[in-house]
Amino acid sequence: MALTRKGIIPSLPALTLLVLLVASANLVGSCVANPYSYRGQVPPDQETYPPAITIASPINNTAYNISRVLLTFNVTAPQSKTASSTGVDNVAYKADWQNEAIDILQGGQGQPSFNLLLSNIPEGQHSIAIKADGTGIYVNEEELSYKSFFISSTSTISFTIDCTAPTVSVLSLAGKTCNLSDVPLYFTVNEPVSQIAYSLNGKENVTVSGNTTLTGLANGDHNVTVYAMDEAGNIGKSETISFTVAVPEPEPDPEAFPVILVAAVAVASLGALTSGMLFYFKKRKH
Repeated sequence: MALTRKGIIPSLPALTLLVLLVASANLVGSCVANPYSYRGQVPPDQETYPPAITIASPINNTAYNISRVLLTFNVTAPQSKTASSTGVDNVAYKADWQNEAIDILQGGQGQPSFNLLLSNIPEGQHSIAIKADGTGIYVNEEELSYKSFFISSTSTISFTIDCTAPTVSVLSLAGKTCNLSDVPLYFTVNEPVSQIAYSLNGKENVTVSGNTTLTGLANGDHNVTVYAMDEAGNIGKSETISFTVAVPEPEPDPEAFPVILVAAVAVASLGALTSGMLFYFKKRKH
């Protein structure tokens, strides 16, 4: 990423003026000219830290289902235990779908915040790199001199633009007649998803984690639709698939009839025997 260093020269007059003001305050009532002299630019020392970049939006590694995002971030000036003053001198960002870096702050000071709407972002994975340049001065009271320094930092955010709904295809049931009341539901989705659900016969959606089984179906015609929501929030659905459940009626048990018949014959025989015995006893009595 070509984020160029800019702004160190424009910031020097402001820093020089600061030193002159400090010196002048110490020389009130005196006719002596300002003795502080500029000794050039030096690298930052080990107790000087670069500007801090805090990105609030877009959220890192997040998918969005619109072609625009809000780039929101703030920059704090370099922190240093040894510098007399620090400031933010230049801020720029470079998006991977853009040809060049864009400067959004030049020659500024303080701790700026930014809120930029980025539009017409193509679908796919993207990154934005933000670079902040900081400056400051080290004052040497003994030598009556000061030196400037330059220090920068970069922060990168990654995200995805996905405006296309997932494609859901049901692999089973279409136009079939099933002879079981428990029917398997198989389907495919063409991308990672965060939620899957199906609606049976137009009823309330039932959330599932993948292929499932529709249980306890009554005989007759049925239909099912599968829905899937991807990580960006796009919702896709399958075609509504119609099928029929026709569970055969249970056949009579072939062994049940002889048992009943034998029982009936036994009852009839017992009745005849009982009648014969009664007739016999009555005859004997006479």
